[in-house]
Amino acid sequence: MLFAIAWTNRAGATEETDKRMLTLFKSWQPPAGLDFKGFYDYADGDGGIAIAESNSAELILEATAPWTTYLNFTVRPIVPTEKSPAIIEKAIAWRDSIR
Repeated sequence: MLFAIAWTNRAGATEETDKRMLTLFKSWQPPAGLDFKGFYDYADGDGGIAIAESNSAELILEATAPWTTYLNFTVRPIVPTEKSPAIIEKAIAWRDSIR
């Protein structure tokens, strides 16, 4: 399953917290079984987003837990756009079948 993992900076960030977070990130490794497809930073500097694949919510918690002192997270399951139309068409057909 794919997940969009978005984060924003917690209020009160300082130069020291920025330095500490960068030091931690350079040494951090994702848990085995959580495959990050990419990391992206927001151009305004207020956070970013990653796309990851896993079958375990526990692994996502393990990956985000070290950062909760510094960042707020939103984690959402996502579906590749090429798969969405068939799912949506099925839902529309079901709604149309109910009279």
